[in-house]
Amino acid sequence: MAKKINFTKSALDDLTCPDGKADILVYDTEIKGLAIRVTKAGGKTFFVMRKFKGRDHRIKLDAYDKRTTKIPLIREKALSVYTNLEATLKEKIVKSMQDEVTVESAFEDMLIAKAKLTKCTIDDYRKTFKNHIAPNLPGRSLRTITAKDVTALHEKVTQAVPKKDETLGTQRKRTANKTLSLLGSIFSFAMAFYNNGPKRLIEYNPVEIMTTLKLWHENKRAKIRINPNELGGFIAECLAIADQQPLRDVPTSFKTVSAAVLFMLFSGVRPGEIAKIRKTDIHHATRSVIFSARTKLNERDSLKNGEEFHLVLSDSAYCQLLYATKHSISDYVFSGVSQEKISESSVRDFLIRVQEKIGTNLPRKIMRASFISTAQKARIGQYYTKVLSNHDGKGRSVDVTDGYKTDYLSEVRNAITLVEHDIYKMSGIEKDIVCRGLLKTLAPLDSKAMGELVART
Repeated sequence: MAKKINFTKSALDDLTCPDGKADILVYDTEIKGLAIRVTKAGGKTFFVMRKFKGRDHRIKLDAYDKRTTKIPLIREKALSVYTNLEATLKEKIVKSMQDEVTVESAFEDMLIAKAKLTKCTIDDYRKTFKNHIAPNLPGRSLRTITAKDVTALHEKVTQAVPKKDETLGTQRKRTANKTLSLLGSIFSFAMAFYNNGPKRLIEYNPVEIMTTLKLWHENKRAKIRINPNELGGFIAECLAIADQQPLRDVPTSFKTVSAAVLFMLFSGVRPGEIAKIRKTDIHHATRSVIFSARTKLNERDSLKNGEEFHLVLSDSAYCQLLYATKHSISDYVFSGVSQEKISESSVRDFLIRVQEKIGTNLPRKIMRASFISTAQKARIGQYYTKVLSNHDGKGRSVDVTDGYKTDYLSEVRNAITLVEHDIYKMSGIEKDIVCRGLLKTLAPLDSKAMGELVART
């Protein structure tokens, strides 16, 4: 049984460590938990001893000094420590748990918990995290990341970086916004996911400072399109490059990429969607492409919004599919030289060849932008422009009556034919040339099928 005495200076002076022991603990009879440790060498130190959740905890107070130690003050301090020990230990436990929640661990937990994320989205998140968050906040626990860290990260990612030719690029405003948006999502997830009973381990989201101080870069879409007077040259070069013989005895993807680029111009599909079209997606009777709704089995090939969509085609766009199919080596319409899908770099390199000829910058999205610009002026109205480009029109551009409207394949076909007509009018190119001689081989449209409703978002 532990030895207890009334702590007085004389009693403490007389305390010694028994022979054969390294130290002993002697408890005060007045204050619960107050003890003094006496070592073999004669050292004496006050401690507070308390059992909490099955474990003995020892909190060091002060060393005993015969001349300066005041017993009442020691007892007062010991009482305070003993009384508040449970709260102190809980705080230490919470802090330890908070330290374990790092930006990396929270990111991985978020990807696991959000089961509906597509592989494409996960890959995009990982790329952003690896390139911008992990290098700038390595190993940091979320609780240590402050608003100052957030604004510094946004500023750093925004800075322009040198290109391959050592010239300085433009500011990476979109990348900076994207990085901070992902970091904000990680914090929002952590606030809801991690808790210690009713208490949150992560109590606030420092990324909110971006909105409070209005630091987000304004997201302005680039006003780009192929000018009407350049459209003929653009189409002609796309056709010419497809027929070029390679300088070396190696295969090229010029024919497939040429068809893909012209398909985007005449259909308005997004650059990332051309590689998703399988040969089995083509509905020849109506000259359309049917994108299936997203499932776990086809998420790589589903559209941005994950919904089923009938992409009704003009003759020119449909002929590009037929042409590309003849040169495809896989189940996909647009394949690479040795790849089942056409790559972004192949399209980008092809457009660089074209822009060197016509002297106009040609980012991959310029074909879709040109299609939409043409559609807006082709007397088909804003509603059919959104239908053709698979745009839901959310935000200020939404028309509340859109949800009540239905479309027949024949109606959408008429709309896209008007867009096709205007492209030819501006370019001065013959339709049969763009269709690569396939126009006269097309079977008549199925009039019964053309009377069916279109699946759209």
